[in-house]
Amino acid sequence: ELPPRCLELARAHSVHVARVYVRNQRSRWGACSSTGTITLNWRLLQMPPWVSDYVIYHELMHRRQPNHSMRYWREVASVCPEWREAERWIKKNGRTIL
Repeated sequence: ELPPRCLELARAHSVHVARVYVRNQRSRWGACSSTGTITLNWRLLQMPPWVSDYVIYHELMHRRQPNHSMRYWREVASVCPEWREAERWIKKNGRTIL
């Protein structure tokens, strides 16, 4: 479910993704490499879809901005206006999933 969703969101926002991997990560929800590989934690499937979409968007926007600058967060907000609520959900509930 996660790779097709990631590729769907990438296409919708004209973001190039080389590969999508799903792994059993202990401390990360996702990662983005400089080569365009997105890695997602399988536990995203246990989150509400709008929260897992935020994590995917978070990684996709690193393809545009490889940092956490103000420019990066503007990119995130442009594709996921509810990102702050998703962050709050993760902070409140994420530890129980990891």
